[in-house]
Amino acid sequence: MYDIALNYLEQNKLLHMDMIVPIKRNTAQIILASAEGVCLKDIQSGAYFHSAANHKTGKTMLENLPQNGLFSFHQSFMLEDFVSKVHHKTMMKNHQAVYFSKKPFEICSNLSIKPMQMKDFDTLMANYDFDLGREYLIGRINAGEVFGGYINGDLIGFAGIHEEGSVGLLKVLEQFRSKGYAIALASYVANHQLSQGITPFIQISIENKPSQALAKKLGFTISKEHIYWLF
Repeated sequence: MYDIALNYLEQNKLLHMDMIVPIKRNTAQIILASAEGVCLKDIQSGAYFHSAANHKTGKTMLENLPQNGLFSFHQSFMLEDFVSKVHHKTMMKNHQAVYFSKKPFEICSNLSIKPMQMKDFDTLMANYDFDLGREYLIGRINAGEVFGGYINGDLIGFAGIHEEGSVGLLKVLEQFRSKGYAIALASYVANHQLSQGITPFIQISIENKPSQALAKKLGFTISKEHIYWLF
């Protein structure tokens, strides 16, 4: 099943890196896989992922998913079916950005970057733009996958890795922006993934032009196609 899934997904690695990474890191439960589509669940995040070559296959695979949960699908022709099938309050439309090089980033910065400790949790909660919930962020910190940037011991920004494997959680405190710290933090997290044999990828809102520009500057390739999240 895993070989069949990868054969399909690797035909478009840029679009499907968010599905390839769970398979590579052994956190994927393959629900269905064929030459025309793949449906899987990432055990670490609990998210369901869906990609199909055509509407007929996509609709058949959708019947094997629950109505409640966190869902990611990769074709716009499945939008109406997903909206009708699953219970959700939010939909996000993203580009996928992937760093295909194996070369680690050189980090030229005066930042001290290290795993964030719980003493800085309140700063993280107060400054991160998305409401992911206290439990989720505490879990990411305890997993050692949120990294703080420090100057003289003071936290000035952070970045991390989401449960499903994407680089994110990036924020530089307002008074420290335009100094290259976002690049340093994102580079550090990408290097962390490269050291584990994981291909770094970022999912960026189609409206978030600054993050798209940052990804391009770092050498990530950005998909023209979109990925849709429902939750």
